[in-house]
Amino acid sequence: MAVTMRALQGQKRPTVVYAVAVAGIVLLLVAAFAFVNSVAVGRITNNARALHWANAAIGTSALTRAGLVQATTFAELADLGIATDADLAFAMEQIELAQSELESLVAIGESRESFNELSGFAGEVEMAVNELNADDVDAAKQRIRTDLEGSYIDLTDALSAEHALIVEAIDTNSAVGRSINGWVTFFLTLAVPGSAIAVYFVIARRQVRAHRERADIELEAQHAIGKAKDEFIAGLSHELRTPLTSIFGYAAIQADHGIQGAEAVAETGQIIANEAAEMTRMVDDLLVASRLESTGVEIENAPLRLNDIIESAATPFQRAGHVVECQPTAVLVDADGPRLRHVLVNLLSNAVTHGGPSVGVNVEAGDEWIEIEVWDNGRGLPAEQVDTLFEKYVHTGDAPLLTGSIGLGMAVAARLTGLMGGELKYQRFANKSFFVVSLRRSITVDSSDSESDDDVASMIRALSG
Repeated sequence: MAVTMRALQGQKRPTVVYAVAVAGIVLLLVAAFAFVNSVAVGRITNNARALHWANAAIGTSALTRAGLVQATTFAELADLGIATDADLAFAMEQIELAQSELESLVAIGESRESFNELSGFAGEVEMAVNELNADDVDAAKQRIRTDLEGSYIDLTDALSAEHALIVEAIDTNSAVGRSINGWVTFFLTLAVPGSAIAVYFVIARRQVRAHRERADIELEAQHAIGKAKDEFIAGLSHELRTPLTSIFGYAAIQADHGIQGAEAVAETGQIIANEAAEMTRMVDDLLVASRLESTGVEIENAPLRLNDIIESAATPFQRAGHVVECQPTAVLVDADGPRLRHVLVNLLSNAVTHGGPSVGVNVEAGDEWIEIEVWDNGRGLPAEQVDTLFEKYVHTGDAPLLTGSIGLGMAVAARLTGLMGGELKYQRFANKSFFVVSLRRSITVDSSDSESDDDVASMIRALSG
């Protein structure tokens, strides 16, 4: 009997050993498949980062090119006495910010296929900026029209080709990952004991699924970003081309044939100045929006004469023939001067473009807060659009909701106001639309009529409160 038991035990040992060996082999295979799948996921992640870089390079190069054109135009207008030195200085500040973003992409893109083209374009930009800083406007114009334009075309071709290759690589690695997962499932279904299946489903499959979900989310996001950027750049190119056509058209007429008569010269100069100002506003919105999403915007609040900021923002519209009623004020506001001017320019542009014939700026000063009201007597917004008023890229039908055709003006104005410690609100009463910028008050300089209790808006608030 004892001999028989030992014989049976001897037969069971090989069976157990074989089972353990098979289970070990299966687990090794599962681990190998999981490793290969992890490699595929890692490649997808790297390709997604490359796709993000290519998209950023496409957008930044387009903005830099447009910014150089408008900076050159302002330099010409400053020479003619149409634009002010402050306008030119602001345009140069914005192009230098765009140049900084471009240099950041060059610094991290050495391994990219289109690095040489991007580096060459950045070099042409740097030389054009240096020529503008040296007041050599003719040399800068010639460089932009020839060397820089050719470099930009080469860069966009290279980036488009690299973009297509990255998308193809992502699709290939995704297909490999799906194939590996299919083989793992098939193999385990046929050959793995119940315990190994449990291990796979509980541990391995969960990890693989988590990797795949993260990769799919990132890939989908990058595809969406790429598509949105393509559509956005296409729309931006169209919108910038409109003022550029007027600027270069009238400038070419002046250069080739001359314009006779003081009245005709003044009218032509005003048209060029108006179109350049509109293009500057759109480029400013793009640069600020880009910095808000990446490095952020530095805010330096200080006591400012509010009347000076309002006059600076309203003057370009008044020169363009628009009647903008500005209420005098002698108070100081705690804000960042260039950023507050940017906010008011966007609000005034919206008012004269989409509002009624009457446009104005009122100031309501309290003990701690100041409200700057940019108003117009237009029809106002439908109620269903108010909630999305300060979101980016919001459109109504084929036209933008507010402020230019790129859908950024209101969003940028709201973000900048918030960064200065204030708030931007929309109100509708007395058949008028009010965009109200609330900021902290600084020191009161004069208690003049700037805080008039007879203001219509104040009366209505008192009646409705």
